[in-house]
Amino acid sequence: MALRSCVIVSRRHEPPISVRAERTLTRAGLWATGPVQLQLPFEGTGLSERIQANGHLKITPDYDVFAWLCERWQTRPTDSGWMRPTLYELGSALYGAAPSGKDYRTLRDALIRLAWVSVTIDGYDVETGEFRDNWIVHESLMAVGRPKDDPSGLQRPGIRLAEWLRQALHAEKVVRVHWPTLRAFDEREKLAKRLWLYLAAERWKLTSGATEGVWIACGDRLEAALGMDYERPRAARAAIQRACGTVRRIDPRYAAGRLDVVKVGRSWRVQAERPTWDTWRAQRDEQARVRAIVRDALAGQPAPKSRRAGGGSQHGAGP
Repeated sequence: MALRSCVIVSRRHEPPISVRAERTLTRAGLWATGPVQLQLPFEGTGLSERIQANGHLKITPDYDVFAWLCERWQTRPTDSGWMRPTLYELGSALYGAAPSGKDYRTLRDALIRLAWVSVTIDGYDVETGEFRDNWIVHESLMAVGRPKDDPSGLQRPGIRLAEWLRQALHAEKVVRVHWPTLRAFDEREKLAKRLWLYLAAERWKLTSGATEGVWIACGDRLEAALGMDYERPRAARAAIQRACGTVRRIDPRYAAGRLDVVKVGRSWRVQAERPTWDTWRAQRDEQARVRAIVRDALAGQPAPKSRRAGGGSQHGAGP
């Protein structure tokens, strides 16, 4: 869903620049790109993990709410483990404006799903590079309490992330996600958003001094990780190909590199390459400087002096 800009939000409720979501859950095939039916358990094997859950979660808005709550906890933890953000605060971050009545209902439903779904994950730990042989029961993701002074509205719910989740966040087992880019994906671009998030949680390797890359084998396991359900591999690859094009259009860092479905021998893979963060920041600042020169020239003003790269501009996608 695109950010709304018709209403100015107070500084206290400005959307974050980035959020730090738990990495294992971001990688797991928990987030559905199609319809979601609660009380329909599923089991799947992704590229590096097995997952059992009593239901799917939506990529939008459930993941967005989850990621925002992870960031909220890391910036404002409490001794009790409970936090009490308002739905207005959460909705303002998600929608870039004061939430509507429909938005409030959407947020309540997302919180209910996040509190209801429990997961069990076993597999590769991307942080340590080790494979966990035993099933690890993670149970529910969070608890949601309804305040006594708001018995039906959940305007300021009490939210307590599960202990294992809080421990993972404390250990910085997270992936940093650029919030404006996350929210820039339209409701109909669920698969592209899921692919973008999965790539963000991958372990990228330097391909040169200025670029980094990663590749992912196409097949049943990638489809499971991306929440896909196609009968024919060709149709699945075509859908991923379209998702790659959407990611390149929305995230300029991928547009400056490469993201495509390619054939290698008899197999297919998603091949990705992008500028490193330092390189991208330098390119981004230089582009901003050139745009400023053009703008000032059109206005009849003298061009500004060149600034050194890495000045901390806030425009463009994050790492």
